[in-house]
Amino acid sequence: MWIFVGLGNPGKQYRLTRHNAGWMAVEEYAKRRELPWYGRDSFVYAMGDDFVLIKPITYMNLSGKAVRQAFSLWGEEREKLVVLHDDIDLPLGKVKLKLGGGTGGHRGLESVMEELGSSAFGRIRIGINIGFKPANLASFVLQEFTGDERETLLCSLGRACEAMDLLRKAGWEKAMNEINGLAPCSFHGEGAKNQKEV
Repeated sequence: MWIFVGLGNPGKQYRLTRHNAGWMAVEEYAKRRELPWYGRDSFVYAMGDDFVLIKPITYMNLSGKAVRQAFSLWGEEREKLVVLHDDIDLPLGKVKLKLGGGTGGHRGLESVMEELGSSAFGRIRIGINIGFKPANLASFVLQEFTGDERETLLCSLGRACEAMDLLRKAGWEKAMNEINGLAPCSFHGEGAKNQKEV
């Protein structure tokens, strides 16, 4: 069973913020398949034939609790546990897959690693950088995507869905080869002219 966890914060006020890019990606995946959501203690989930989608409702900094509980219910092997999250080190429109690695200062990933006692899980990184790294990152990630940025975000969410499909059908090597080499979705908003491939 593949477990796809979209990191984010619950609540209407956070729904369209940059920090909820991972949450939005699993919502889009469920929407495309018309899957209903069900509730548990620390997360809501939607089920497919060989996968489960998870949205933690513990808030970002405690995401690991939900991931640990989901893995205890459906986990088989760590490489089938995949966390989708926003990434300030990637440009808006870029999606990259990786297995293992550090957290890049992402509090949600830090919580997941702490609860699992390991970094050996997959990630789908969804870029949110709009051409610069803000001085106040905590404030920036809790801002909503602007109108200009949302079109690019939708492309990113579609690409994240494609990545999940590829992982399920063909595994990590093929999925990384196909997704990681793609150029970022176009972004024409403010700061785009300074944007560089990461």
